Amino acid sequence: MKIVLVQKWVPAWAVVLVLGGLAGCGSPQTGVLTGTAWPCAGPSFIHIAHLWVFKGDKVVKQAAVPGGRSYRFVLRPGRYLITNTGNPGGPSNAVVIVGQTTHVNVPDLCK
Repeated sequence: MKIVLVQKWVPAWAVVLVLGGLAGCGSPQTGVLTGTAWPCAGPSFIHIAHLWVFKGDKVVKQAAVPGGRSYRFVLRPGRYLITNTGNPGGPSNAVVIVGQTTHVNVPDLCK
């Protein structure tokens, strides 16, 4: 068996273009899930919404947000459920899309 190697010069801009394109291949693309949250239960002086974001049956993000304030999660694209601990209204559905912002408000359903 005979191996023949051929050496050919490639312009530097072509190498930069190919390597630059490959650099983006390994980085995950994301979207944003945001909105306003209100707590459902607890004393009025502890006015905190405890948010949990699920993908399937797995918790992927969680945060404690002061009542009436905004939350923001950076997530991979897909379908999610966002819940407020103690919220009898159940979870809210959200679909996150690459490069876009999805708005889902988490209301106080205890009123």
